[in-house]
Amino acid sequence: MKPKLVKAFRQGLLKIASTTGAWIITGGMNTGIMKLVGEIIQINHYRSKPIHVIGIATWGCVSGREALDVKGQIVQYTKSRSEEKGEAPLDSKHTEFIFVDDGTTHKYGGEIQFRARLEQAISGGFFTSNRVPTLSQQNSTGTASLRPEKFDPVPVVLLVVEGGPNTVITVHEAVVQNNIPAVLFEGTGRCCNLFAKAYDTYEKLKIQIEIPEETNTKHVVDLIKDVI
Repeated sequence: MKPKLVKAFRQGLLKIASTTGAWIITGGMNTGIMKLVGEIIQINHYRSKPIHVIGIATWGCVSGREALDVKGQIVQYTKSRSEEKGEAPLDSKHTEFIFVDDGTTHKYGGEIQFRARLEQAISGGFFTSNRVPTLSQQNSTGTASLRPEKFDPVPVVLLVVEGGPNTVITVHEAVVQNNIPAVLFEGTGRCCNLFAKAYDTYEKLKIQIEIPEETNTKHVVDLIKDVI
C-alpha cells in the first residue's frame, strides 16, 4: 500500500477507535493489513482508554498453535521458526483472540461464517428492520442466537483494505447476508480495486440497456481476471 494511503488509513483508524471506543476485528495474523492494524493501534497504547483489537482466526492456520492447546494454564506464545504454507503467526499487538476450529488445516477462511454471525449479533440488525433472535428464542437451525435479551444495537462497519478471494466472501456475508455496510479503500489493490472497477463498470453500463446481458457478464469476467 502506498505511504500516502497508509497515512490516511492510520489517521482515520486511530480517530475512530479512540473517540468511539470501537472494537476492531481482524483475522489476527501477523501478516498484511492485520499486522498493519496492530502496529497502528500500538501507537495508541499511551492513552488511558484502551482500544480492543480482536483477532478471529482459523485454528488450523495458526503457526505454533500446539503451544496454545492447554487448559487452565498461561502460555507464552512465540513465533515458529519455520512456517508451513497456509500458516501464519498471531499478531502480538492484538488484545484478544477467538479461534475457530472447523477441522481443517492450512486452509484460510474457516472463520468467515462465524465472524459474520458474531458481527450480526453485535449489530443487532442495526442496519435492517429484520429482528435478530435473542438467547431466549430459537432460530431456524435450533441453536440460540449470540445476542442477549437486553441489548442496544451497535453499528458495525466492514473496512476493506486490499484483500483476496476470502475477502470477497467476507464482503458478501456482511453486505448481502447481514446488511452491514462496507467501506472500500480504493487504490490499495487486489480486492478493493476489483470492487471499485466493478462498481464503476456497473455505473457506466446500467444506462446502456441496449447492450445484451451476456456482453455485460463477459466484461465483468474479463475485469475480474485482469484484477486478480
